[in-house]
Amino acid sequence: MEKKIVIILCVLDVILLGFSVFLYVGEDRTPPVIAFSGDAPVYREGMDEEDLLEGVAAMDDRDGDVTDSLLIEKISGTGEGTVIVTYVARDEANNVGKISRILEARGGADREVE
Repeated sequence: MEKKIVIILCVLDVILLGFSVFLYVGEDRTPPVIAFSGDAPVYREGMDEEDLLEGVAAMDDRDGDVTDSLLIEKISGTGEGTVIVTYVARDEANNVGKISRILEARGGADREVE
């Protein structure tokens, strides 16, 4: 009797393990890819976010175009006439893609701006 219970529990463990592997493999874990088209804009302090997002697109392998989810995460001044703009995009599975771009800065971009 005890042997049958052990065998049944082992079979159930194997079934549950197989189901867990199936769910893990089918899960979307790939973040969106952010791409730039056209020339990089020149950064000016107080510039609208829409201007920085112009020519930037985000594509996901499962969800397709997720450009609407694009945000500017951070703008960091380098003190050398440039800023680093960090872009992020999110897909339906909450995977986040991130990329940074160095832009020429004019007009006091020597400090971090958020």
